[in-house]
Amino acid sequence: MRTLIPNPVTASARPLLPKRLFGGGLARQTLALLAIAAALDGLLYLALHTIWGIVPFLTLGCFLAGAVLVLAALDDAGATRRALLLFVAGFAWLIPAFFKARLWWMMVAWDGMMLGLVGFDLAMLPAPGRLTVTRRFLESPKLGERIEVELELVQDSNRLLDAAITDELETSLAPVPVELETVAYPRDPVRVVQAVFPARRGDIPLGRVFLRYRSGLKLVERWAVADCSQRIRVFPRMDEAGTDSALYLMRARQIELQKRLLRLRGIGREFESLRDYQRGDELRNISWTATARRARLITRQYTTERSQQVWMVLDAGRLSRTAFELRRRGEALKGESEQEAAENLQLTVMQLDQAATASVMLAEAVQSSGDKFALLTYGRRIQQQLLPGAGPSHLRILIDQLSQVRAEAAEANHLMASTRLKQLQRRRALIVWITEVSDSAGLPEVVAAAIDLVRRHLVLLVLLKHPELDALATSASTNVEQMYRIAAAQEMLDRRRGVIAKLRQQGVLVVESAPGEVGLRTINSYLEIKSKGLL
Repeated sequence: MRTLIPNPVTASARPLLPKRLFGGGLARQTLALLAIAAALDGLLYLALHTIWGIVPFLTLGCFLAGAVLVLAALDDAGATRRALLLFVAGFAWLIPAFFKARLWWMMVAWDGMMLGLVGFDLAMLPAPGRLTVTRRFLESPKLGERIEVELELVQDSNRLLDAAITDELETSLAPVPVELETVAYPRDPVRVVQAVFPARRGDIPLGRVFLRYRSGLKLVERWAVADCSQRIRVFPRMDEAGTDSALYLMRARQIELQKRLLRLRGIGREFESLRDYQRGDELRNISWTATARRARLITRQYTTERSQQVWMVLDAGRLSRTAFELRRRGEALKGESEQEAAENLQLTVMQLDQAATASVMLAEAVQSSGDKFALLTYGRRIQQQLLPGAGPSHLRILIDQLSQVRAEAAEANHLMASTRLKQLQRRRALIVWITEVSDSAGLPEVVAAAIDLVRRHLVLLVLLKHPELDALATSASTNVEQMYRIAAAQEMLDRRRGVIAKLRQQGVLVVESAPGEVGLRTINSYLEIKSKGLL
């Protein structure tokens, strides 16, 4: 299923005045050196004025004061490190000037030449208004998957520019701002691409695009900003397997199974026709009214239901905020070590993110079967609701709603959700409930809600395992504190197993899954239910 790609945004640049004025690191260091030189000049004057005379030192002192003003002007004009270093290099003429005062004019000539070059370079740089920036997403943003953001720069001038582009992305897309360097040719679009990994679902604001550009001399740089602000929507992950092959094989198996079952009679509970009783027919399929009319045994003939309704119910309460570490899809970047690649490819997701991903995968499988799917997400109140339907547009609406679901800090109201389901769905349906069982001494509310629903519907409860809890319960204790921790973990697992056993006794189907396999396990359970004709 292809989700929506954000629209490209184009904006013209405008001037951005950096906080320079003695603020740059090199300028600050240079001014400190000048202050030290001026202090030394004063000390030398007091100690040696009778030998050297007063005129050379007054001349050099005036020049130092003028140099401070020139450096400040260069810094405010956007002089680069190269320009400041070349200007500072002119202080080498101070050495012979101490012996021959007339040589200080060589330093003035050097500084004049540098100022002329800086002014020429500044005049030749195009104004920021002649630069245009476009931000374009090359694919749909999906949680935890690598997406590429393209920045296009067009400059309307006759000079080559060395440009550095920084996109103001939210920290969930790029934790650290990345500066992309490129060369912009006259009136020729140049494109740079930045790879990001969205770390959360939903609407994410994007900010401005910052530019720094220089000419070939690289003596002056200008700063500019383009207002490319927009909001994008990050959708749930479309699959969670290491490769897509497992999902494709499962879909093929499911479609083939559905076609085969549709040709079989006697399987399923959708009435097709009546026929004479044959040996081996189930007694529950005998139509006693038709038998009485025809004075012989008549059997109802059934076929597999062609349009069942499947509800996906997502718990967005407190327990859905449980975080898991998964390996996201993508390749290591050039120059990364194995350890850096392993860290960068780790993705922290919540249980609700896994539930949203599983719902998208299940909806695609349900649609391929010819069934209808629906959605209900809730916390303390109903967050999203989608009535049964099918088709690409219905699937797109479901993905859009799932991207806006948010985990709440309070405990979810499970009884409210079951009541709403009974109001919305009168006909028997499959309820795929992705939730978690809270650890409590009494009966959890979600258990009571599921038992209440199973009287009318087929309820499949999908629970996520906690591998760290299983590992703790089976570990060996080395001290008293660890012994208590192990005992607590074993008690929690025992209560969990007791709750699951009670649910199964009441007719609720329960599936436990590892965090990275919840979608595939849910589809497998759905296929088994279809194959057994439980609906």
